[in-house]
Amino acid sequence: MAIINLTPTNFRNLQASEIKFHDHLNFISGVNASGKTSLLESIYFLSTGKSFRSRKIRNIVNRNTEAKDFILFGRLSDELGNHHEVGIRKSITSNTDLKLNGEPIRSASKLAFISPIVVIDPSSFELLIGSPKIRRRFLDWGVFHVEHGFSKVSNDYNICLKQRNTLLRTVNIDILQLNIWDRKLASLGETIDSYRSTYSRALLPILKTLAASFMIADGLEIRYQRGWDKELTMQDALVKYQLKDIEKKFTQFGAHRADLRLTIKGRSVEDILSRGQQKLLVIALYLAQIQCLTDKVNKRTVVLIDDISAELDSQNLQRIFEKLSKLKTQVICTALDRNSVHKALPDYETYKMFHVEHGNILTIK
Repeated sequence: MAIINLTPTNFRNLQASEIKFHDHLNFISGVNASGKTSLLESIYFLSTGKSFRSRKIRNIVNRNTEAKDFILFGRLSDELGNHHEVGIRKSITSNTDLKLNGEPIRSASKLAFISPIVVIDPSSFELLIGSPKIRRRFLDWGVFHVEHGFSKVSNDYNICLKQRNTLLRTVNIDILQLNIWDRKLASLGETIDSYRSTYSRALLPILKTLAASFMIADGLEIRYQRGWDKELTMQDALVKYQLKDIEKKFTQFGAHRADLRLTIKGRSVEDILSRGQQKLLVIALYLAQIQCLTDKVNKRTVVLIDDISAELDSQNLQRIFEKLSKLKTQVICTALDRNSVHKALPDYETYKMFHVEHGNILTIK
């Protein structure tokens, strides 16, 4: 999928009637607080129905107007060249209106499925140093797009897990009922693990190759950990730790405790890699997902990169752009200094350059 154009109304400070994007490479320059990240946020919202910056709609609606909502309208093109029109109206006071090709849709997950999109921004370092939940979310993004049954199984698992934890918190626990929930949770968890394991086996070799091309693969180890003892079924793990779960009043092991473990010679990557190398590894993780998605289901991804030149020299920037230019993807990234971007771009690559100032978006190339 690629974003053809976007028209934002009352979305933060953006002042634009229509923004037309290049099919492959797009760069947005401007000083801090000019509206560069807001533009990326509006693109992400168009593709997912949510923000990567704030859960409060009041923070997104333009504060310089009396408006109670914002509107986004855009056109997308899929891998077959078909165009799709997307309209989103998000209000402070009422429900969200979503339309795809003029027809109302009830769930933003339908948008997310047809238009894969990833964001690489300063918070992406949490993928390396943050909690396992962040890495599970990263892993499950890829599984969601390649395994059609994953979304339902994952939702059912979360509902079942919530029910089991509620039961564990009761004073007089019905063990027979707990055993019923154990069997159901274990069945769902094993299915999720199967999806994740299959996806990981495809993803990790691609990631190692990319990390090597960025000169950060020496001693790098990447392991998928499913969330319970690898020598036990999930059902056996729940039985083994049932008394401890009752004591602690929550489910300690299962698919909800899975992780993607990255180490270098047995040590955490944040202890070994510099800030710039960590950023390269984060980018390699996302590029590996994009390549895996193309290989598995021939889906095209939109990549949003906020402040791409931060912590990277021109040589590493050039490596990144060379990799991006070979992928079937649309790239939209921001930078404080557009000259650093010009220097790093492959000579043969065509692209589009925008400049943002006080929310006004100008096309300069």
